[in-house]
Amino acid sequence: MLIDYFIHKPQSKVDHLSHEMDTLDELKRQHHQAFKYRLKRFAISKAGLASAFTAGAGYQALKSNNESTGVINTVGKFTWLLRLL
Repeated sequence: MLIDYFIHKPQSKVDHLSHEMDTLDELKRQHHQAFKYRLKRFAISKAGLASAFTAGAGYQALKSNNESTGVINTVGKFTWLLRLL
């Protein structure tokens, strides 16, 4: 009776929590794997490349506040590459 109370019942709770943690870890792993797959599929597509490049060029243009490298000048540098995409 004491062995059952002090050893077996706590061990069953530990096993149950262990199983729950393993299940959560597996779900997290599957979620990350699916997210990486979607990210790769988006990045490979032509629209993904064009939108990523446009966002990067726009961000770079807005980040630079100098008169010599203004927004229009910075975007103008990369329009030829955008036409290729």
